[in-house]
Amino acid sequence: MTDWGEDALAELRAAAFRGDGGAGVEVLRARPLGPVLQYAGDVLAAAVRQRADDAERLARKCLEELDGRGRPGDAELAAELAAVLGSPRERAALTPAPVDLAALGAALEGDPGEAWVVDLRRGDVLPALDLVDEPAFDPEGSEYDPGRWLGFWPGGPHPRDAADFASAVEDEDLRARLLAAHARDRFAEEVEPVLGRWRFFLEERRRGRARHWLAGQGYRPVPRPFL
Repeated sequence: MTDWGEDALAELRAAAFRGDGGAGVEVLRARPLGPVLQYAGDVLAAAVRQRADDAERLARKCLEELDGRGRPGDAELAAELAAVLGSPRERAALTPAPVDLAALGAALEGDPGEAWVVDLRRGDVLPALDLVDEPAFDPEGSEYDPGRWLGFWPGGPHPRDAADFASAVEDEDLRARLLAAHARDRFAEEVEPVLGRWRFFLEERRRGRARHWLAGQGYRPVPRPFL
């Protein structure tokens, strides 16, 4: 089975962004789903709807792995997959919103003192200060559209991410160095040999947490429109 490299990850991201199920199946077919379940679930749901070859088999495998992992966002994505596979699960009704999950996931872990806003029409995730001159964001203006905006305050980074990543590193010496560095708040100094893997590990977790947070606000992500 082929492992994940930067080029394959870029193809998977692009397929998820475009909602291109066929392209997603091609990049997923010969690779493990486990490291990329949050992206895989999105592209495989699209692939099943688009009746792409091999989509249903991969979607069922992805659903099984999401159920088995059970991290934030996995249940919400599993429900999406189960529905397109013809076995809908009981869940609250969620409004579709074209939100950039990667941007939202990163922003949710930003500075807790800086307010952020999700543009539910365009899918952008922006610091609230960037919108001070936007007429549709001005509550006193005639163009104000309160249903377009979803504001939040970030909660800061999740300290368990680095420890969980380090614990899963196969090389014993590197694993020990990473864990020791994490304990001393110097993780970034030691992660360089596996920096690409760490970034994608973090991206996967943030994507799931963003999906989970959105569901708590009453929304589910859908591909963004091409503007």
